Amino acid sequence: MNREIEEYSKYKLLAHWFTSVIVAGILLLLACSTPQKVAFQEPAAQPNSILWKIEGEDINTSYLFGTIHLIQKEEYFFTSSMQEAFDACQVLALEFDIGKAMDMGVQMGLLQKAFMRNDTTLSDLLSDADYDIVKKHFDDMGMPLFMLERVKPMFLTIFASEDMMGGDMMEDVKSYELELADMAKARKMKVEGLETMEYQLSIFDSIPYSAQAEMLVASIQTDEETEQSLDSLVFHYKQQNLHRLDELINADPTTKKYRRVLLDNRNRNWIPVIQRLLDERPLFIAVGAGHLNGEFGLIQLLRNEGYSLSPVINTIDANN
Repeated sequence: MNREIEEYSKYKLLAHWFTSVIVAGILLLLACSTPQKVAFQEPAAQPNSILWKIEGEDINTSYLFGTIHLIQKEEYFFTSSMQEAFDACQVLALEFDIGKAMDMGVQMGLLQKAFMRNDTTLSDLLSDADYDIVKKHFDDMGMPLFMLERVKPMFLTIFASEDMMGGDMMEDVKSYELELADMAKARKMKVEGLETMEYQLSIFDSIPYSAQAEMLVASIQTDEETEQSLDSLVFHYKQQNLHRLDELINADPTTKKYRRVLLDNRNRNWIPVIQRLLDERPLFIAVGAGHLNGEFGLIQLLRNEGYSLSPVINTIDANN
């Protein structure tokens, strides 16, 4: 009986951290009819802004906002222009409906989707030497690897971060999605999801487990470089420079290789959902900033559909 209790406690611990990852939207981390083509404006020529006004015939003015899923509290900002845009809208659209993620039954169901298919284990994917590197890292963190053997390596990459597993992790950072969801709840504002959580999790089955395992080992071996990359990401996010953020995303070979799966296809799938919502009420769309830029980014795809998108130039308040 004690062993059963111990195993159940381990399962609950994994569920807790896995849900934190999903709810925060850390991992990005799929088609519609071909729309009319509009001349593509080179990203570098676009003004720096993560907030864009959407206008069009027979729709109320709406907004597109690029988030960073997790950010240190001292780096978090939400300008007066952003607040005014949010207050002018009646519906909040996120990548998925965060409210559903708070249901314990849903969480436990989603947890099963974090495991690899066909009883594949991490030891099946790694050399003995690489497996020892991963095992030592998780053992040192107090998370014995036998608990995580069948978890998809891309999720383990997140669990491998000491910041993620630290007890004060959620006290030290903010999630734009969670903040916006709380603001919407306070206003009794409807929240919509552009896709389901189940679909987000299924994305990782499109990336071979072997490639995911290589990413896991690389992330453990390059913690310092990863921290510098995250610092750079936050810096350019605060500069609201979508072009530089896009360059940083493409700088990672794996992300660049699977960009179509992680970003482009999802953007295309979101367009008809966004169009339906735009036809109903003023809409505030908040998705990862990596989804906004480029030829297959939401800015260009919405322009292709005939909407007018213009940047809302706003500066960070002095206390940020």
